[in-house]
Amino acid sequence: MSIIFVLLVVLLCLMAMIGENRGVKSFFILLMNFCSFFIMLKAVAFGIDPIKATILECIIISSITLFFINGFNRKSAAAFISVLIVVIICILFAYKTGTGAKLQGFSNENPGSAAYLSYYVHVNFSKLVTCEILIGLLGGIIDVAISISSAMNEVFVNTFTISKRDLFRSGLNIGRDILGAMTNTLLFAYLSGFMPLLIWLNMAEYSFADLINSKLFCPEVFQIICSGIGIVLIIPVTAAITTSILLFNIHTINKA
Repeated sequence: MSIIFVLLVVLLCLMAMIGENRGVKSFFILLMNFCSFFIMLKAVAFGIDPIKATILECIIISSITLFFINGFNRKSAAAFISVLIVVIICILFAYKTGTGAKLQGFSNENPGSAAYLSYYVHVNFSKLVTCEILIGLLGGIIDVAISISSAMNEVFVNTFTISKRDLFRSGLNIGRDILGAMTNTLLFAYLSGFMPLLIWLNMAEYSFADLINSKLFCPEVFQIICSGIGIVLIIPVTAAITTSILLFNIHTINKA
């Protein structure tokens, strides 16, 4: 615990030195997001539907991250709406495909862990897989959404007469530059999380067919693919929403 506290202090000092006031604000927002996540876990434990709790958690985290750091403005609003749209799409897609793939329960490789747990938890594990995907994806799509909307806002401010089509294309081009880096970030974040599992399966001399059909391995690959889909979807959605919001103000002014 003392080591964790020291690391938190180091993180706070670095964020304060490099990010100044915004860095300090980001640190405390990070703590707020962690607390809200812990409250969501407690809510699920008390019987609230996991998907409903996760949607509410996504709204809270997105609101805190976007509006508290970047302020209440057009680019934050565009990013927030875009994140919510992609979250809903990913929930529907991940739950339907995850249920069809039967990604739930414990596998034959972890009977030791399951032996000490109660099976009467009354929680839908298919929904938990969906929630895990959304929480893992949320930070990435928030980052991409605010990056695209901020850049598009700068393009719009400096090129006030830009057409709707050109502004939308600018958003797509910005998103394409981010796409490769962000998908790799998510890929290696997930890979590092189950790297010990991959080593253990190889040492146990699992064949490739056994590996890709393992109940331990499939959910991880499923999460990577769904996260990649979410990152891809957030680009055109953010470009479209930001274009509409920015040009809506112009049309309103012209009508007035």
